[in-house]
Amino acid sequence: MKTPVHSTRRRVLRGAGTLAKYLALAITAFVILMPILWFLTSSFRSNNEVFANINPFSFGKMFFGGYSLENYQTLFTKHQFAEPVLNTLLISFLTIVIGIVICSMAGYAMAKMEFAGRRLAFLMVLFAIMIPFDAIAIPLYTIITKLGWIDTYQAVVLPAVANGMTIFMFRQSFRDVNDSLIEAAKIDGAGEFRTFWQIVMPICIPSVISGALVMFTAQWNAFMWPLLVARSDNLKVLQVALTDFQLENGTMWAELFSGITISMLIPCLILIPFQKYYIRGIGSSGMKD
Repeated sequence: MKTPVHSTRRRVLRGAGTLAKYLALAITAFVILMPILWFLTSSFRSNNEVFANINPFSFGKMFFGGYSLENYQTLFTKHQFAEPVLNTLLISFLTIVIGIVICSMAGYAMAKMEFAGRRLAFLMVLFAIMIPFDAIAIPLYTIITKLGWIDTYQAVVLPAVANGMTIFMFRQSFRDVNDSLIEAAKIDGAGEFRTFWQIVMPICIPSVISGALVMFTAQWNAFMWPLLVARSDNLKVLQVALTDFQLENGTMWAELFSGITISMLIPCLILIPFQKYYIRGIGSSGMKD
């Protein structure tokens, strides 16, 4: 028989264990977020203040020092930072619009249409996911050069529209669509194209959102390819523009931290509202045969 003392002791031990668990999680989260907090606060300081806060390091100076928007004003007035931000948003938008059409059609063909080499095409998509971009950068650059597309939007956009991961997600999502719906649409006189757009695509909206987010993050974080094919200032993208703060004689850390903050803030504002659709689309794309 349990006595009140034993019950109280068990509740105390359980509460202490829960407290220790949350304390460990809080410490871990702080350690992980510490670099982010540091550059966020440093983006509102001058270069001298940035280094004064870390040598010697002081939490008080880092969080409770003076704040100023001067770095952000310098970004958009002196360095014309709005142009690469808008360029990156435009490139990401064009990639998503064209890419969703191409990747969804490819995924639908591999999931619901019978043709010779269908499994081989799917294996090639999986193979494309595993190949690092660096391995195809040189031949792809040669093709773009021969087409005369250097310093054009199509050079940055078109190589990214056929995204292997997005095709894979669409293919796996379309396989869950009941074949009877497609057959009923065809009996009613709908063609393959109309069946795809009016029956199948509306059912797979989470996969559309997930695919759009995958392509957006890929283009938003792209550095190597835009650096190769978009050399002019009017086509410069965000990640390439951030390298302008690394000078020959040093790095403009305060302005760089401000630019990094903007490059992180915009994706967060876009991704966070759609995270449940992103997770649902990724979760529904498990490997199936």
